[in-house]
Amino acid sequence: MGVSDVRNEPRERAELEVVLASAPFVRAPYLAKILKYICEKHFANQADTIREYSIAVEALDRRPDFRAEEDSIVRVQVSRLRKHLQRYYETDGVAHPLQIRISSTGYRPEFFHATTPEGQAAEPADSFSLDIHPPPGAPVESEPAGVSESRAALEQPGAPPSHSSRRTLAWTLTLVATVSILAVVGVTAIYRSRTSSARIPSALPAPPSTTPGISIRAGLGNTPSVDVAGGTWLADCYFTGGAAFSQAGNQILRTFDQSLYQTGRRGSFSYAIPLPQGVYELHLHFAEVFWPLAVGADTQREFDVSINGVPLLPMFDIAKDAGGVYIADEKLFKDVSPGKDGFLRLDFLPRRNRALLNGIEVLPGVRGKMLPVRILCSNHSYFDRNGQFWKADRYFSGGWVAELIDSIQDPGFGSFSSYRTGNFNYAIPVADGSYRLRLMFAEPVFGRDGTQKSGVGDRLFDIYCNGKTLVSGLDVLKTAGGPYRVIEETFHRVKPDAQGKIQLSFVPVRNYSVLLAIEVLDEDR
Repeated sequence: MGVSDVRNEPRERAELEVVLASAPFVRAPYLAKILKYICEKHFANQADTIREYSIAVEALDRRPDFRAEEDSIVRVQVSRLRKHLQRYYETDGVAHPLQIRISSTGYRPEFFHATTPEGQAAEPADSFSLDIHPPPGAPVESEPAGVSESRAALEQPGAPPSHSSRRTLAWTLTLVATVSILAVVGVTAIYRSRTSSARIPSALPAPPSTTPGISIRAGLGNTPSVDVAGGTWLADCYFTGGAAFSQAGNQILRTFDQSLYQTGRRGSFSYAIPLPQGVYELHLHFAEVFWPLAVGADTQREFDVSINGVPLLPMFDIAKDAGGVYIADEKLFKDVSPGKDGFLRLDFLPRRNRALLNGIEVLPGVRGKMLPVRILCSNHSYFDRNGQFWKADRYFSGGWVAELIDSIQDPGFGSFSSYRTGNFNYAIPVADGSYRLRLMFAEPVFGRDGTQKSGVGDRLFDIYCNGKTLVSGLDVLKTAGGPYRVIEETFHRVKPDAQGKIQLSFVPVRNYSVLLAIEVLDEDR
């Protein structure tokens, strides 16, 4: 890799805009502000003027009396920015020919061209091939139509070595080898189809006797996807009828997983999902992305959803349930089981305009209980000291995730590195029942200079649940006895509203509200 010797400001600006618009940087506003600031200095030929003080005052809005020897925020945030850029170019931006990094000493941005060790531009990610060998004694499959012709074309004397032909042949042979291996070991391939009339044979065998669950992204092509919590979603499968759609470019509220709501299936359709007998928890994911932001959008689509022939969501209206269009909406059901034939059958029948679905999750459940909901106000998921899994922030609207200057060490939880702040709310989907609600807080700013008394009363906010007051005038600093100390507020027998959600609002009274995490536990006996 080498730093470009020739300034190409239009390309550099274009790369910067792509990076700033990417999900990892949208979710890290402080890092995005620093990156934009130092790059603008670079474009203005003022990179030599970038100093710790100027970043603090001009990018992070610190007071003019900022003293770097007393406040390490710039050093901490730039260190995180270096790591953030590295992760970005190892994942989302891996194929970008022009990339950005921050000098290892100082704060200058560097634009460089990514190359392979041989000095050639890296190939797109889809151009590799796999070398798969069937086990000894595996039956030899005959070549499908087209393979022998492609091979003959490549083996003709004097034929030019076509890269695209080799790529096509490599992938075709890989597919043949993979099918051979699956046939030998007796694994049943998941049937997938992009056609609207795909049908699943009734004799399709169920998965093994144990399963971690199944997550299906409706309308997705042949490649599985991974969500922000690290979970894998299968491409669309097990469906009959309807048509796949792709609707990118819309910002969907209440989720970091934008891609989940960019594809879907609509029309009149059904799913027959093979499952071992047992108890499951069903999550259905929707977002209304076809009607504009206009009055009356919540009356334009209605459809019925049934499970194994039993009504589940009669006359369901996505926009009405979510509270508007372009909002992620999730419906949750506990105590779900497949039929006697080993299939969980879901039917989506239009009433007014076409039925619509974005995703299905079927998770191993506990009879009579909803699985715990654990939300960490962070862009990343986390296992706490007790091995409990806390998913990255979701179900939120308003506010933003801010990074802590130093991690908060909590003896019961582990460490917190970020929090949600601002004027925000959550709409947490739950099944019918009663729940224990646990909220975790810490004061991230006031009192950090050692003068705790001056910070008491500087941050006050109210908390509401389904329109009723839970806490009035919460002063986290006063209650905790100091900054960076975790406190908890716990409430029992909390019930969902008519839409099956626990609606939480965090309303500022003086300065912004703050929150570290939310836990919802089923209290039904």
